[in-house]
Amino acid sequence: MRYIKRILQTGLRMEGLDAKENAPVLCFGLFLAAVAVALRFFFWWYTGRVWEDALITVLHSENFARGLGLTHYRVGQPPLHGFTSPLSVLVPLIGDLFRVGFGLRLIKIVSAFAGGLTVLYGMAIAIHPKVKLPAPLAVMAMGYLACEHHQILYGMAGMETQLVVLVLLMTLYYAIALRPVALGISLGLCMLARPDFAFVTIIVGLYILVVKPAQFFKVAGVALAVYLPWVAFTTLYYGSPIPNTIVAKGLGYRLWTRAPDLTWADVWDNVVRRVTGSYLFQTIFQPLGPSFAGQGTHFRPVIHDRGMICNAMAIMAVVGALAALRRRQWALLPAICFVAVYTVYYVFFVANVFGWYVVPFVAATLFLSARGLQAAFGWIKPKGLQTAALSVIAALYLASITAILPKTFATDKQIQEVVENPVRKQAGLYLNRVMGKNETIGCECLGYIAYYSRGTVYDWPGLASRRVVEYSKTHPGKRTMIDMLDHLRPDYLVLRHRSYANYKKRGVGWLDTDYRIVASFEVDYDKGRNIFLIDKNLDLYFFVLKKIAKKVGCNLSHRLEARVREAAVR
Repeated sequence: MRYIKRILQTGLRMEGLDAKENAPVLCFGLFLAAVAVALRFFFWWYTGRVWEDALITVLHSENFARGLGLTHYRVGQPPLHGFTSPLSVLVPLIGDLFRVGFGLRLIKIVSAFAGGLTVLYGMAIAIHPKVKLPAPLAVMAMGYLACEHHQILYGMAGMETQLVVLVLLMTLYYAIALRPVALGISLGLCMLARPDFAFVTIIVGLYILVVKPAQFFKVAGVALAVYLPWVAFTTLYYGSPIPNTIVAKGLGYRLWTRAPDLTWADVWDNVVRRVTGSYLFQTIFQPLGPSFAGQGTHFRPVIHDRGMICNAMAIMAVVGALAALRRRQWALLPAICFVAVYTVYYVFFVANVFGWYVVPFVAATLFLSARGLQAAFGWIKPKGLQTAALSVIAALYLASITAILPKTFATDKQIQEVVENPVRKQAGLYLNRVMGKNETIGCECLGYIAYYSRGTVYDWPGLASRRVVEYSKTHPGKRTMIDMLDHLRPDYLVLRHRSYANYKKRGVGWLDTDYRIVASFEVDYDKGRNIFLIDKNLDLYFFVLKKIAKKVGCNLSHRLEARVREAAVR
């Protein structure tokens, strides 16, 4: 224990470890860090889950290792910046340069150990003398970071999410501890984690400028030294440091605030839906309670709490922020500003709030929730009784988070084995077998299709396609996938059965006159019907269509026509 403590103190610059009252928290922290790592490796082994977006990024690193450039596969085109997070490609790139195909495994390995380190930084925040959360609440925060399903899912499915959480908590801790070099490194990593973490760098930079102005230039200099090489590389290699994905989403996804005839009632409905535990689309605090977003749509209830747990923790976060400000606990100001700024950002300025966006956000929010519980129970005397009450609250909360893991882990395993592998993966492999080198694919779901087909994909909204982004720029009134496909007419289309049926109902005639269905991929009904929330999954059935040389009318076979009718009924 003494040796580990020395590493944390000298290597990671963690303070407060020598305080006698923090000894139990340190023991819990080390235990939960080990649990976090073990849970993540178990999840990987048990589920084999690979998230769609992870394959988008990994394809860049594999192509680079094969000599095709740090890009998606393109014939005769310059490299395209088709990923958002630099860390999401830099980590796999190390693995793929060692052996092509190892990159996806490497980012999972790194994410597993980063999960343990995240818990330790959570502990460091909780026990720092400027914060000093009660021991039960410190354990609650660490337990959440170790065991909450989405803290595990996205990183262990191949995304950079766990690294983003780690970098954020590192930054918040070193801002509290006022460690200029370490803070500069973590701020540089913030910019490499996600471009929108520019907000974090501004918040923390202003905080340092106010509380410790003498350290500002040291912090800024170190941060720039970490981040500027990436800016230089992307400017020279791609022509711009701004990822194509950001441009594509900005054009292809419409903000609710831009809806015509927007009323105050619409504003109220959208804000309430996003900030409450409504289990509806775009909710941003939902992972504060037990939930599941593994079906790829949005957070769904696992236990029928009607969002009350999430709402209670969100309210406690507001209480915690107010209590910290009232007590002039300025060390928590970066966390408070981060949560406030990102609440506004996600509610008003992000069209589609995908589940992995909010995982770091709710991790920071939970520390304010813990501070709120501390304030709410501060009136209880004596201190032993207060500790007992907080212990009960923390235990009940962690029980609601951890009790669902057997169900969510099992569901992720089923999704991978029954949905992803037989459907989207097989559709991509089929296209790899039948496509010519210069042929193109049009679809919405880019990851599996592009990774396994190795073809040129016109995806919507154009994450990895200049032509789609250019279409969106030149056709502002027709920014939909079907209009894009009509304009570009790729050689193959990969459409969900629901989308195809809807297009048929809307009278999109060229799908029948210019294309014919050549393959279909669907979930085995007997294997899929008992999967938790399977009816919320949009990827159960796909058609592959091939462009034909001349119009021959409706070319569907009777069998496929029947399937289309079934799809429409479903």
